[in-house]
Amino acid sequence: MSIITTVEAVPSRLFAIYASLFESESGENKERIEAWATPPSLSKSGAEEGGGSSTRLFVNSLQEARRLGLVEEVDDKIRLTANARGGGKKGHECESYFQDYLKRTLFDPARAIETQQAGFMFALTWFLNSNPLKPVSFSQDPSFSIKTEIGEHAGRTECTTLLNYQSFLYWARYLGFATIVGGRDSEESGSRRAIADPLRAIEWALPAIFANADELPIEAFLDLLSAIFPVFEKGSVRKEYDGLRLNPSADAAHRLSIATSIAVQRLADRQKLSLGSVADAPARVLDFGVREGRISHVSFRRAA
Repeated sequence: MSIITTVEAVPSRLFAIYASLFESESGENKERIEAWATPPSLSKSGAEEGGGSSTRLFVNSLQEARRLGLVEEVDDKIRLTANARGGGKKGHECESYFQDYLKRTLFDPARAIETQQAGFMFALTWFLNSNPLKPVSFSQDPSFSIKTEIGEHAGRTECTTLLNYQSFLYWARYLGFATIVGGRDSEESGSRRAIADPLRAIEWALPAIFANADELPIEAFLDLLSAIFPVFEKGSVRKEYDGLRLNPSADAAHRLSIATSIAVQRLADRQKLSLGSVADAPARVLDFGVREGRISHVSFRRAA
């Protein structure tokens, strides 16, 4: 099981468990956590993120929280693990600690395997290879499309059913890699679309990428970005996925995907980055679908 296949374990529910325990370092009784983590408003949110009875929502979500290493049971109480708490103290804004822990867990290949979450990065690599100018359907099973790309290895994405695929999209959106647009009502559900949009994920990583320099050659920028998120160009998971593609791109080593290109350009438009093109310097092609650009250096524009 994983955050993709445990369809009840959507971001809002795991965060509700985390937030309920964050204020109590000694832990809480399981029944109290169930009451806090599944209030009526949350248990009725199934149409948006998963479904089922409130009891099952809590039980399955708690099992996934354990698998992720978020919680542990000690003396008949449930508490956050020290790693999941990440040094956070009562009164701190806890969601940033929750997100940081998830990113450290889901995007560390060894840790992802240990917690049975390796399928998420594989699915995300597939998704980031999609064209954001042609959003994918939220309500259609993508398994056939995935099979056309990587054949018998499609199951590694765990997006083998519509519910699993939608669970993946909720997590991709929460972690800053996707935008979901369109109506939520049942009569409008067919109009919902998912867009590969990693802008927030890249923006989150910028301080670490530019910890030692304000400007980097594009290849160094990609090395550091992919060390944090191996699903991007030059990352270990991206390389593995590309090696399984039935029709690999002949110039993948020289260009960025459309999703990465647009995200980087939008960060430049928002004055978070400056993009340069120095003659004769190693460069990558920015692919915007309808036009292309060239980038050899990336600069971080720190807040004044």
